[in-house]
Amino acid sequence: MNTVNRDINRGGVPNLQDLLDAVPADRRVACLSTHEALILYDGEKELGRIPLDGVVDVSLLDDSSVRRRPTLGRFLLLGPLAFLFPKTTIREAYRLCIQWKDPEGGYHFTYVRIATRIMADHMLNAVRRSLTLEVRTELAQKSLDARERAVVSEKGQHQRPAETSPFITCGHCTLEFRKTDLPPGGKCPVCGRSLKLE
Repeated sequence: MNTVNRDINRGGVPNLQDLLDAVPADRRVACLSTHEALILYDGEKELGRIPLDGVVDVSLLDDSSVRRRPTLGRFLLLGPLAFLFPKTTIREAYRLCIQWKDPEGGYHFTYVRIATRIMADHMLNAVRRSLTLEVRTELAQKSLDARERAVVSEKGQHQRPAETSPFITCGHCTLEFRKTDLPPGGKCPVCGRSLKLE
């Protein structure tokens, strides 16, 4: 599949469409949206990002094909009429076409292969929905909340002192006592040996 987009990553790194074309046909590419970009995953790694501010158009292309051919069984059964009633094979294939503009002003066409019509319609609707202002605002708020929770939990982990147990166990007779119940001198009230107080 040849595309009209140029190399968007400098320094010889392959562009986004080349990475999408290299994904095996049996694997799905997921298009996840954040408040800033569409992130393309192939199941194991991130392939690239498309900035939402630069998306110009999103459409669905139908690459489905129908193949008709007479088979030997039909030819033996129907004779020459087998050419009138060939075996039909339908292959479903769709592509999500995302036209977008990079920050430097270059236009790109990115095509994402999709196997079935239901998945294609779902992905098209999800991408169009992620372009709306309400959804982008909601995603930005969720991202901000997640960052704040991460900072709070990180601070809480560093400031929380280690809790000490109110009990102590004698290493000799293995009985457990409250630290407040120990007599002065730090000796075990049962065996009389000294306890290791921490």
